[in-house]
Amino acid sequence: MADPTDPSPSLQPKDVQIDDMLLKKTFLEHLNYIYFGKQHLISFFNEVKSISKLNVLKHAIQEGIDDTESQIKQMDEIYTAIGETPSQTSTLGIKAMTLEAYISTIKAGKTPLEKDVFILFYLQQIEGIEITYFKVLKNLAQAIGYSSSFLDQPFDLAVENKILFESIYKEYIS
Repeated sequence: MADPTDPSPSLQPKDVQIDDMLLKKTFLEHLNYIYFGKQHLISFFNEVKSISKLNVLKHAIQEGIDDTESQIKQMDEIYTAIGETPSQTSTLGIKAMTLEAYISTIKAGKTPLEKDVFILFYLQQIEGIEITYFKVLKNLAQAIGYSSSFLDQPFDLAVENKILFESIYKEYIS
């Protein structure tokens, strides 16, 4: 008999039963990734804030920093609520994206406007990733019987920041 946790091409998602312990482990892995990814983002946000030229962008990035610090505190509360502690994990994906963003913005020959546009482009990508992670965490929390309401505020902040960065970006390019 096939292992029901090992999806094969012939199985449908409804046919697969995932053990609660595996769901909890997956939830914690995702929570750790976003938790340590956000800690890395604070450094990145400070770096691109120093590169950006427009005050409106600097203020938006500072809002992103403040929101990220708030989200980290909220995630600390989540760890406490579920009786877990953060466990260091690889955040290579987010680090690679922020490195690419940094290199793209500091390339020689770019005007301050071009640098700001690149910063905004990457900030929107980062917020999109955060939104996805919070959605995944909300779904996993519900699947294992945790309240997902504790993820509402961090999710909402990520959505608000994405909208803010998009609106500034649209002002630049229009």
